[in-house]
Amino acid sequence: MYWLQRNLFKKLFQSPESRFMLGVAFKVWLISFVAELIVGYLLYTNVRLNFYFFRAHGYEGISELKSAYFDHVLADTVDFIPYILLFHVAIFFTGLYIGYLMLRPFRRMGHYSTLAINDANVALKVEEFSSYRLLTRFSEFFFDHVTECRRKGKLEVRDVPSSYLGIHGPIFDGLFLLHFSFFLIIIVIVSVLVTMHFAAEIHLNTIQIAIKMIKANPKMINSFFHDQSFMIDEMWYLSAIIVVALHVVMGLHLYNQVSGAAFGIFATMRSFLKGNFQSRIHLVGYSYLRESTRNINKYLEWISKNVPH
Repeated sequence: MYWLQRNLFKKLFQSPESRFMLGVAFKVWLISFVAELIVGYLLYTNVRLNFYFFRAHGYEGISELKSAYFDHVLADTVDFIPYILLFHVAIFFTGLYIGYLMLRPFRRMGHYSTLAINDANVALKVEEFSSYRLLTRFSEFFFDHVTECRRKGKLEVRDVPSSYLGIHGPIFDGLFLLHFSFFLIIIVIVSVLVTMHFAAEIHLNTIQIAIKMIKANPKMINSFFHDQSFMIDEMWYLSAIIVVALHVVMGLHLYNQVSGAAFGIFATMRSFLKGNFQSRIHLVGYSYLRESTRNINKYLEWISKNVPH
């Protein structure tokens, strides 16, 4: 049993595809963790400024207030540790699924290529929800033409639609980016809400403990914290901007991980249709797509050798 588990674990990290998915999961988790650290530091800074204010005004019991406050915050934090861990685990597995969604269009195409060698009638399964539209639409056009050529017994050159002729590099596909970023958007919303709730709780705790432990006019303390509320609002806005900005950068980064490869496959298919039947996919730096592109190349090789042209 131990041997089986060890080999499964090794295989998980040895596969380029699995390493890519784990890398995406780690990046998604890291972005959320960094955002939480930044917001946590802002909250801590705000609390320190409050203590400095009371100390500057000569109020007694500042040390006791500080100790009681952090004991209270730490106690609340300990109670929420299981939920925090569960949230981070959920983020990590969400990242795994995002990585899977990014690879799925290429894996489906590679799987189809393997089956199509022996069965000309096999259908290419396309999911618009998670597919790069340029590659998805053109691959359907390409494979339909090649299948028709196999039925006729002759590999013919095909005119490429004009909409595909002017493409000489990766193009931005906002819908594809939105599709695989859907789960990132959920993470953003949850992270912002949790941060806002946490900031509000800390602000309220500061008021309650200060009133309880500092011998000062409660109206003055309430007035001070009420006037300070605009800072809390700004902290909410800042935390939301930080979280959203980091996830937008992450989404664009992940998109660039596959858009170049999608264009490379598209360009190869376009060249093949124009009559360059020796055209093959050659991608540099996309090891996580090597198996899929290898299967497509085997299909192109089989077609060029077995279908007269």
